[in-house]
Amino acid sequence: MANLQTRLIWAASETLRPIVRRLLEMGVPFGALEINLRDLFVRVAESELVAPGKRQTDSGIALVTGINRKEVKRIRSAKPQRKPPQSFSINQATSLISRWRSDPETTDRRGRPLPLPYRSARGASFMKLARKLTGDLAPGVLLKELVRSGAVELREKNLVLLRDDTYVPKVAESGIQILGEDAPELIETILRNIFAQGRERLLQRKVYYDNLGSEAANRIRTEIRREGERFLRRIDRLLSRYDRDRNPHAPGGDRRYAALGIYFLESPYSVRRPEIPRDSSASKSRSKKGKQ
Repeated sequence: MANLQTRLIWAASETLRPIVRRLLEMGVPFGALEINLRDLFVRVAESELVAPGKRQTDSGIALVTGINRKEVKRIRSAKPQRKPPQSFSINQATSLISRWRSDPETTDRRGRPLPLPYRSARGASFMKLARKLTGDLAPGVLLKELVRSGAVELREKNLVLLRDDTYVPKVAESGIQILGEDAPELIETILRNIFAQGRERLLQRKVYYDNLGSEAANRIRTEIRREGERFLRRIDRLLSRYDRDRNPHAPGGDRRYAALGIYFLESPYSVRRPEIPRDSSASKSRSKKGKQ
């Protein structure tokens, strides 16, 4: 058990490495992250490590987290840190594009997304589409962000054209929101597979090569983007068939969330490889055998 804990702590540190590098580049000191980690330990213990119908106590959380009870009480009594205000939701933007591409009212006979008027008394319009998915957000705010990201184009007579199948924000704050949403999902998938213990494992695959010529980089990026978007379009159509907001005849049951993501990384080759902590008991056993 102790060895597993050591390896999990090592994996957590390696996971944070790229974020720590960015924080240092931005001049963020260690103490700022330490404060948030302390709060996170308390919040997770309070909300996710409690038996149904029971309430965690300060002493119980202090015992689990190793944080002294006085500090636990201070954190629990403080108001939860408010999330930075968002003019839109990443999920709202991606859901709108997905709906635009699959709804019979907004696609032609071949299933291609139609240009939409921003406002229309009859027939489909961008405003009607947006309000189906974002009742609490002005359609104009969403349109402005989609135009800025390059996902849509606003033409003459307020005609809105879908230019890209995906929404990739160009503003740093929006990208950081994606980091906070998507990275935990990937990590949770890996952790579930590690601790599956006989349960069905979730899809988790990776392909990599480490001797690619830089002259082929542009071609590789272009082809991977094209193939990745084709694959995601197929997955989008598959999931939309089972989404009860879109298909009232979809199978019932408890409400579930499902997501499938793709990432592509390219960087100069480095011989550095993370070193997994060695099993101390195994090392002792090997050293004894060596002496014999």
